[in-house]
Amino acid sequence: MPLTPATRLGPYEIVSPLGAGGMGEVYRARDPRLKREIAIKVLPADVTSSPDRLARFEREATTVAGLNHPNIVVLHSIEEHGGTRFLTMELVEGRSLAALVTPGGLPLAQVLDFAIPLADALVAAHEKGVVHRDLKPANVMVTREGRVKVLDFGLAKLTRMDSDLDATQAATLAAPISDAGQVVGTVPYMAPEQLRGETVDARSDLFSLGAVIYELASGKRPFAGQSHADISSAILRDTPPSLASLRTDLPGELAHIVDRCLEKHPRERIQTALDVLNELRSVRRRLERGVSPASGPASDKVASIAVLPFVNRSASADDEYFSDGLADELLNVLAKIRGLRVAARTSAFHFKGKDTTIAEIGQALNVATVLEGSVRKAGQRVRISVQLVKVADGYHLWSETYDRTLEDIFAVQDDIAQSVVKELRATLLGGDVGSDASGEVRAEVAKAARGRGTDPEAHRLFLLAKYLIARSTREDTAKAIGYLRQALAVDAGFALAWAELGGAYAIEANNSWAPVAEGYARAREAVARSLALEPELAEGHARLGWIRMFHDWDWRGAEASYARALELEPGNVMVLRMAGVLADNQGRLEEAIGLNRRALEQDPLSAATYHNLGMALYAADHFAEADEVYRKALELAPQAVDNHALLALTVLALGRGEEALAEAQREPLEPLRLSVLAIVHHAMGHGAESDAVLRELIEKFAERDGYHVAEVHAVRGEADAAFEWLERAYAHRQPWLTELKGNPHFRSLHGDQRWGAFLKKMGLAD
Repeated sequence: MPLTPATRLGPYEIVSPLGAGGMGEVYRARDPRLKREIAIKVLPADVTSSPDRLARFEREATTVAGLNHPNIVVLHSIEEHGGTRFLTMELVEGRSLAALVTPGGLPLAQVLDFAIPLADALVAAHEKGVVHRDLKPANVMVTREGRVKVLDFGLAKLTRMDSDLDATQAATLAAPISDAGQVVGTVPYMAPEQLRGETVDARSDLFSLGAVIYELASGKRPFAGQSHADISSAILRDTPPSLASLRTDLPGELAHIVDRCLEKHPRERIQTALDVLNELRSVRRRLERGVSPASGPASDKVASIAVLPFVNRSASADDEYFSDGLADELLNVLAKIRGLRVAARTSAFHFKGKDTTIAEIGQALNVATVLEGSVRKAGQRVRISVQLVKVADGYHLWSETYDRTLEDIFAVQDDIAQSVVKELRATLLGGDVGSDASGEVRAEVAKAARGRGTDPEAHRLFLLAKYLIARSTREDTAKAIGYLRQALAVDAGFALAWAELGGAYAIEANNSWAPVAEGYARAREAVARSLALEPELAEGHARLGWIRMFHDWDWRGAEASYARALELEPGNVMVLRMAGVLADNQGRLEEAIGLNRRALEQDPLSAATYHNLGMALYAADHFAEADEVYRKALELAPQAVDNHALLALTVLALGRGEEALAEAQREPLEPLRLSVLAIVHHAMGHGAESDAVLRELIEKFAERDGYHVAEVHAVRGEADAAFEWLERAYAHRQPWLTELKGNPHFRSLHGDQRWGAFLKKMGLAD
């Protein structure tokens, strides 16, 4: 029978249940003698009722108790009270590793931060003769300080585990270690010999470790299926896609380690956890030394490139949109090619108009090659000159000049992309350059260019619209929408233009430049058209995710959209960044931090990504790092909105009130400036000033920004007023509300019953 809070179990007082599983029920408890909280596991009856099983359990538990390692949960004692057998152990507070797995995978640094202590824990256990047999993300905790702790070491094999323990995990089947032919473990992470009921040793744990690292790095399990039988068959028969094919930004070394861990036969795997640990540490040392994971000798499976904005050599400066657009389109096509790591547009275009050497660009963007070019447009004629340059020595790997008409522009783009891919594979990767390889490249480029239009005039209008949207002003966005409509009137099958139009409508609605409901309805219709034309268009799925998150508050739908977009384009920085926003809005802060860090690996000069990372760090109370991140965002984009206000709140949390006031005054977005000033004045004890700024905020922005009014009231502890303004914001469906759950400024409302009701209304309740 489950224990209730305040129940005494020997000297221990039960505080609350923590869960239930194969090793029994787990509780948080208080030890009054040592004045500390611990975890208690009450053993199931099928263990305690069998003298033989109980004796085996106690022998194994005694061995496990001798494991003294910072990444293994400490087993304190085996005790009995009133016929109830139980374990006392270290209480670990945090989140399971399963909860931190993100679509598309975690940043390389974070993968290593988790994988290395896991391998280290296995080294310690295996040296003591203890085999885990059920290593999986759900059996690993990450503490609030970021420390990895492995649960249930050596205990999983002792009793049948509850297959319904975690609906998000496949069933776990377990039995006593001495029963021949029994299966012990969790199906997606089990070694082939475990599935067959054969002898299990330390190398079986290494297979599970490989499966865990694969999932952390790719966001998906290496072996999948609709049933346990399907998954088991895949483990026994199939070779999963290599990590190198799923994540082009990962070093070949890491993919090689995982591949060796996942070998079917134990003799063909890496033989010891110490070997795995040493190789993982080698990968991290290379990363810390700044050696490119894509260009080093040990990672020769990936080529890296930055596509710089092409120089406009046309007579008219107004044709700059055309030269920028051609480079941008080439970048987007190359980014979808397997085996290429392409620096994101924000970072590559950061060097536009600057006197920067190829070597400096290569170092800043961590790429081995750079594609640069120029465009001269005169009427219907266009000359495009391009050069592919190797960063290491500055030599041209390939160059070409095209004199064509605008009607030939699509063929020119494809020709450039094909030439770049073939040259990179031949020169950097030692690939084949024969006719078969050329045919494969043509097919890859054609697939990567899907969604593109067929009419040159529609293409010109599309490039002009994208150029204007990037300026981020109300007027330019409206002009861009006009150009996109003209483009689609000419070429209604232009899927990318429909997706871009949907994004522009959403921008208008999100910024209150158009009525919210009307703007999002237009956005939804345009995105639906894009996906009807091209169902595998990552840009379309990403924009649908935006609509579902910011307007529909359909969190599961948004998650599905971003997951699909990342599946189609794992390295798409915009998708990674927005998936991070979604995780932040849902309160999954560590996941949000991880997604943004991964985006920065692809786009190291993106102010928007630093901004989003700063928001997640601030919400997680990592104020010192948030301070650094916001300053980097401001360095990259001094005129961008939000960053001064958010930096003000960060330095306020660090106790620097006067600096916070100065930063808040620099914020260009007026409603945000006023709300932050009201918060800072309140924190500094300036009651009259806080009241005055709040009144101004209400007078100017009551109708369009009730959210920030509610935020100020919440910080000031005025719950009734805060809920009143939240309801107003809800009535106007203000997009800011999506940040509600992850915003720490509303913590004062969390104990109020109205808080849970409001989150439920928004679909944000746990």
